[in-house]
Amino acid sequence: MKRFLLIGAVLLGLLASACGSSGSTTLYKEVIPPVLVDGVLPRFDEPVTLKVMTHDSFAVAQSTLDEFEAATNVKVELLPSGDAVAMTNAAILTAGNPVADVIFGFDENLLGSVLENKLLTPYLPQRLDDVESAFLIEETGSATPIDHADVCVNFDRAAFEKSGAAIPTDFDGLASPSVKNGFVVEDPSTSTPGLAFMLATIARFGGGDDTSANAKWLDYWKSLKANGVSVVDSWETAYYGSFSGGSGKGNRPLVVSYASSPPAEVEDISLPVDQSPTGVIAATCYSQTEFAGILRGSTNQRAAAAFIEFMLGSSFQTDLPGMMYVYPVVKGTPLPETFAKYTAPVATPLTMPYRVVSANRDRWISQWSALFR
Repeated sequence: MKRFLLIGAVLLGLLASACGSSGSTTLYKEVIPPVLVDGVLPRFDEPVTLKVMTHDSFAVAQSTLDEFEAATNVKVELLPSGDAVAMTNAAILTAGNPVADVIFGFDENLLGSVLENKLLTPYLPQRLDDVESAFLIEETGSATPIDHADVCVNFDRAAFEKSGAAIPTDFDGLASPSVKNGFVVEDPSTSTPGLAFMLATIARFGGGDDTSANAKWLDYWKSLKANGVSVVDSWETAYYGSFSGGSGKGNRPLVVSYASSPPAEVEDISLPVDQSPTGVIAATCYSQTEFAGILRGSTNQRAAAAFIEFMLGSSFQTDLPGMMYVYPVVKGTPLPETFAKYTAPVATPLTMPYRVVSANRDRWISQWSALFR
């Protein structure tokens, strides 16, 4: 039943898009037909090279990609393209004449830009029935959810034990004098976790409709700035360069990262959860879902559709937690023991509808940037 409802919603959305289009070719005509035959991936007679644009944090076992090639005769060539923000901006610059066939790693906070710039050709995966319904937020059939996580503030447990300072439990605690000069965040204009954290503060403190420099959420950022918050360009720079915890080399015990980051720092799985090297401040978490899609103008649409189906298959979904420390979106996918033990699901993460984010994101970033110029 769910699949029929989804198909109806997709067709209605595409027809509406077609009726509103002033061009002679509508997106409705570009919908790619199903590629699975009795649930099995298609095999191409001639070898195909499929280019997949990804963010720099993309990771999957080579054996998993080899499995896809063995089944389909399609070799995957990965094109790392910076942070998801940079990747999406690069894809927008070549919309309709893409450098790749598939794009992976944009989240719901970039989804509006992806759709507005018509980056994708709609394809409704046959394996979408296996995906948790909460992640089916995009109605046109263009963007397929692949994984999800929560962006949260992480803390270095040893650093707090050494200093004797109390570990913050909420947003207000991050602006406390006891953690002055101890917090590092990513720039929301260049980093998706940075953008998610900025949106979390808007969702928490309000004032998103206020265009002035005195919006409530900006007042909170003023308190962070006064408390010595450090702003860097990317998650990699924040976590590995500024953060004191885990494999970080810095001196700041608080960093914007993920609820699923702590398992990466655990070497001995007999360690009690409350003694893991790093932990999460759950009250700061903001939900994030990553999507994939077939780039409009791709010359390998059927192979691209096959890869989208493969990404929703058991091998790829099972690989995600151990390789990228994110949750799979397909129901019933098993989790590695370390991941399952040291990643506590966040019951009520902050969130905002992607259309609201799309309508306001540029202004919010401009307001934030004016404060940190």
